[in-house]
Parts: sequence; C-alpha cells; structure tokens
Amino acid sequence: MIAAAVYFFGGLAALATLLMIFQRDPVKAAMLMLAALLSTAGLYLALSAQLLAALQVILYAGAIMTLFIVALTVMPQAWRDHQPKNVFTRVLGLAAAAVLLTELVKVSAVLKTAVRNVDFSESGVLGLARELFGRFAFQFELLSLVILASIVAAVTLAAKRREA
Repeated sequence: MIAAAVYFFGGLAALATLLMIFQRDPVKAAMLMLAALLSTAGLYLALSAQLLAALQVILYAGAIMTLFIVALTVMPQAWRDHQPKNVFTRVLGLAAAAVLLTELVKVSAVLKTAVRNVDFSESGVLGLARELFGRFAFQFELLSLVILASIVAAVTLAAKRREA
C-alpha cells in the first residue's frame, strides 16, 4: 500500500513538474507548481514524515505560492483580456469542485468520530507551533510577517502602476 502511494504521488509530482516546465501561461504554470508541491507533501505523508509534509504545505504550498500568485497578478500580462472558457471547461471545473467538496465532507465526517489521544491538550497556536517547529517557532512566525509584508508591497506597487 505504501509503495503504491509513493508511486502515485511521485508520478503525479513528476507529471505536474513536466507540464509546468512546458507551460506558457504563468498562472497555469504556478498552479501546476502547486500540484507538484502538494504531491511532494503526499510523498512525505506516505513515507511517514508528517513534519516535512506539514512544512511543505504550510511554507511552500501556502506561503510561497501565495506570493507567486500575487506577483503574477501584478504582471502586465495579467491585465490583458482573456478569452472566455467554453461550456465544457466550466462544467468540468464545477464537477471537479463538487467532487472535492464531497471528499472534504467525507473526511470531515470521519475526523469528527476520530478518538483523540489522552495526552492531547488544547494549547493554542503557540503550543501547536512549538510542536511543529520546535525551537524555530519564532523564526517561522517572523517568516510569515516577511511574506505578508512582501505581498502588501507587491499590491501597493501594482496599485501605483495602475494609477499612472
């Protein structure tokens, strides 16, 4: 079972990376990069490296990809008019969203019935950060402020460019 998961997530990461390299649209390339990053997190989970999977999702798939998407939206090419999508693409997107929503509801129903460990304590965000990042919790919090400041700077620069 573990080998199948490793092959699946490895193949998905490799496919997303190859498609990303040959993609001409920067937004689509960023989305394929996100797929590759999430597949890598899946690999880490399959190999029982939960901390690496959490860091992969939090730092790369979350923070760094947010910065990439904001940077891409302030590019001059992003303000061009895009051709409207055909009906098949819209229906396919809605169907994929419905499948994802159904799966999320199933997972949340399973997690509601999950039994918590006896040593589980509600320690808040700081306790969770200490559990995840150890002695580097402060540095990760500082990194989130730096990323937030860079996003605000990118949006400010884009707003000034649009006014001029």
